[in-house]
Amino acid sequence: KPCPKLTVGKAKCEFCRSMEGSFVYTAFDGFDTSQLSEQDLQKISGEHWVYFALFANNLIKVGVSKANRKHIRQVEQGSFATLYVAKTPDGIAARQIETLIRKGGLADKIKVSQKKNFLSPDVLDPKKQLRDTLIAARKQVEAHQHLADFLLAEPEYNYWQPVYNLADFHETIQNVKLTVGEWVSGTIIAFKGPFALIRTPYEFVNIAMKDLRGKDVDFSARSHGLRLNNALQGSLF
Repeated sequence: KPCPKLTVGKAKCEFCRSMEGSFVYTAFDGFDTSQLSEQDLQKISGEHWVYFALFANNLIKVGVSKANRKHIRQVEQGSFATLYVAKTPDGIAARQIETLIRKGGLADKIKVSQKKNFLSPDVLDPKKQLRDTLIAARKQVEAHQHLADFLLAEPEYNYWQPVYNLADFHETIQNVKLTVGEWVSGTIIAFKGPFALIRTPYEFVNIAMKDLRGKDVDFSARSHGLRLNNALQGSLF
């Protein structure tokens, strides 16, 4: 559905966010509750998890999810592997831990443009990378005893590549951002976060579905392959 404000490439523009009142999910740091209503606080009630998500070598973020979205959140964002480091009784404590770790230097967001080259990365000992990140981050949390108590004595590790059907994938991938008049047709062999990996007779093509948000898409059948405007233009000379 086209965005009423003609915004493309975003799940929710500023207009949509203002309509939904999603501040508690996007900008709340866990410490300043002055802008939150009881309704907002209710949205983040119940058990939450704090995690480190790894996407490629040394590309790691800290994040928070509600208990009922513990695993699906990782699949949505396309994590390669995850280390769950804390369990809290509500979203306030979880956000506080996340904020402290973020202020210690760990990112809390990884852009789609960063992820696109790492559908099937060659990662050296992902579990160790995540654990080393935790060792470095613990001191940020342990300075606050009421939060340190929520850190897990034994962090929980998960590896996600098999979920995307990418555990043994080592082929060359072409990243493509389609524009007007361009198309790709083939067999979807994997979904990872916002990405769809498509096999054509000639190559493996990766497209970010987020790039199509706010646009009209033609799903008419095409012969299998990839058609780009610059390739078409080049064939005329």
